[in-house]
Amino acid sequence: MGEGADGRHRPLLHPPPRRTVGEVEELSVRADRRRLGLGRTLLPDGLRSLREQGAATAQLYTGTANPHRSYNLYESAGFRRQNEYVRYRKPLA
Repeated sequence: MGEGADGRHRPLLHPPPRRTVGEVEELSVRADRRRLGLGRTLLPDGLRSLREQGAATAQLYTGTANPHRSYNLYESAGFRRQNEYVRYRKPLA
């Protein structure tokens, strides 16, 4: 999340470079501020910004096993799951 010139917090966004799909790269709320509706307030502001920059569609990525239930927020805002990805990790030490 970034901070705008007016001091307001904004989601980290990627405006569409010559295409109509914008990306919400990161929308996070500090642990002690979760479940207060901050994400629900920030997301529409970010989507409005993408639309003003020419995006016709917005996309974002999150894990379905997200312990903070952000997928519930995204789906309630009209996002629909397109794919589910599996991420693998292996310690190298």
